[in-house]
Amino acid sequence: MAVALQARREFEAGACDRRLLGELYRQYNPAVGDSELFVTRALSIFPRLNCGLASLYLRHQLQAGEIIRGTFRSASHTVLVADAVLIDITADQFGGPAVYVGKPVPPWRLPWSEKTDI
Repeated sequence: MAVALQARREFEAGACDRRLLGELYRQYNPAVGDSELFVTRALSIFPRLNCGLASLYLRHQLQAGEIIRGTFRSASHTVLVADAVLIDITADQFGGPAVYVGKPVPPWRLPWSEKTDI
C-alpha cells in the first residue's frame, strides 16, 4: 500500500521521473511516438487517461506484476495485478477510490473471467 500511496503523490505533484515514464511507456507501446511529450500531456490531466502509465510505473517500482486491461464499471481501464492483488491509483477518474490495493472485486472486471466479476 505504501508504494501505491507514494506513486499517487508523485503523479499528483508531477514529481515522477519523466524520462523514466517515457521509456517505460515506449517499451509498452512503441507506437507512442514522442513519449516524453506523451508523458508531459498525461501528467497534466492526471488521473484522467493515466491508468496505463501509472500501472507501468507501479510495476517498475515493485519490480513485479502484470499490466492488465479490463474495465472499471463500464469504462476501459488498465491496472497492475501482483500476486493476485489489484493495485490501482487512477480509479478516481471514474468515481472510484484514488488508491486501491486489494482483491480484484467489482466494479473492476478483469479479462481472465468472462462469467463473473473477479
